[in-house]
Amino acid sequence: MRTLAITLLLLISLNQLPAAERLDFGMFAGTSYYLGNINNSRHFYSLSPAGGGLAKYNFNEHYSLRTNINFGRISAYDQDFQNILHQTRDAFFVNNFYEIALQGEFNFQPFKVTIFSKPLSPYITAGLAYTLVRGPENPNVSFVNLPFGGGVKYGISRKITVGMEWILKKSFTDNIDGVKSFGQFNSPSWVHNNDWVSLAGIFVTIKPFERRGDCPVYNNPAYKN
Repeated sequence: MRTLAITLLLLISLNQLPAAERLDFGMFAGTSYYLGNINNSRHFYSLSPAGGGLAKYNFNEHYSLRTNINFGRISAYDQDFQNILHQTRDAFFVNNFYEIALQGEFNFQPFKVTIFSKPLSPYITAGLAYTLVRGPENPNVSFVNLPFGGGVKYGISRKITVGMEWILKKSFTDNIDGVKSFGQFNSPSWVHNNDWVSLAGIFVTIKPFERRGDCPVYNNPAYKN
């Protein structure tokens, strides 16, 4: 009861702040996959369910700062690839991952829902994330990575936005899949050896503290010079 009361008081206090109207909260649902020593080039290979939540602060119609908490699964099997390296090594893995990320976001078109417009805008995003990978065959691996990608969003009302997004996460570790370089077939370059985790899916966000209405006269193009 005490925790519930504190949470309610915080929400009530936040609702009184002008800056609270710039906040978005939402959920993400989609798929996850991996690139690495087993799968080094096939995007959207061995897709698994993924999801998460996000909170965003909109500085203006173009720039936002957001935090994401995501979870999902990645897997790969050498026998899915028909070459000597994969058939000889015969490795496989199935791992779960959990992460928290801080990312900036840029809208190519001004994004603000008014009573006269429901905007549609592509956007790009990039930032920094911390990921924990856990699996039955390999020890836990945690690492910092650089997420980047983009998507498109559409404001269906003053409070609700929907969209789809594809994010690639550049890690600096070769331990996600538990597979190391194998003979002369693998490049010694760190660029090619490090593993990646990727997410793709849809999201919905809501502005819970949106209260102000737009002035019909000011926002109507007929009244602007």
